Amino acid sequence: MTNPLESSLTKLHERMVELEMQITHLQRTVGDLDQVVLSQQKQIDALARELSATVSQMASIGSAGAEVRKPEDEKPPHY
Repeated sequence: MTNPLESSLTKLHERMVELEMQITHLQRTVGDLDQVVLSQQKQIDALARELSATVSQMASIGSAGAEVRKPEDEKPPHY
């Protein structure tokens, strides 16, 4: 016959091992997700810099184009 105390301790030990395994898996998952978030943040930063540069280029092109093009300088459509 098994001792009830031994049985209870065995169940408790098994449960503890199971919880430790779950914690280990969760820690790995959190680490993986952290790497994904860092990678995405780098991409967002790069895209923000690129967008800012594009907006600056568009603004300089727009202001330069507005000064160069005058309605009286354009040819009529039939030419």
